[in-house]
Amino acid sequence: MIASTIGRAYAPPLVFALFALLAGCKDLGENPPVSTPPVVVPDTIPTRPPVSFRNDVLKKVFESTRAGCLGCHGGTNGLFLGTQPDILRGGIHGPAVVPGNSAQSLLVRKISANPPFGDRMPFGGFPLPDSLVQIVKDWIDQGALDN
Repeated sequence: MIASTIGRAYAPPLVFALFALLAGCKDLGENPPVSTPPVVVPDTIPTRPPVSFRNDVLKKVFESTRAGCLGCHGGTNGLFLGTQPDILRGGIHGPAVVPGNSAQSLLVRKISANPPFGDRMPFGGFPLPDSLVQIVKDWIDQGALDN
C-alpha cells in the first residue's frame, strides 16, 4: 500500500518530465548532425622583402671587401660567383644552391659554421655576419632568381 501511494505521488511529475523531454526534443534521429568545416587560420609567418641578386647578394655579400668572394671564386674549383647562372651551375662539388631550399644549399653550408667539408668561407677571413648570411638564405629561399 505504501508503494502504491508513493507511486501515485511521483507519477504526475514523471509523466510531465517525460512529456516535456519528448516535446522539446527536435532530433528524433532522422537527420545526421551537421558538421562545421574546420577553421583555416592563415600563416602568420612574416615574409621577408624580396632579395635582389645584383643589388643584395652580389654587391652586399660577394663583392664586399669583408667577404672577397669574387677574388677567390673566379673559378676556384670550377665555381664562379659573378652571375646567377654560374652559381646554379656550381663547381666540382655540384650546384652551389638549391633554389627554394637554403638549408640544402652548399653555398649556405660553406658560409655557415661547420661546413660539410673544408674550411668555412670566406677562407682565411672572418666569418660573415649573420645579416649577410641571411641575405643569401633569403635569396635562395625566394627561388635564387636572376634579378
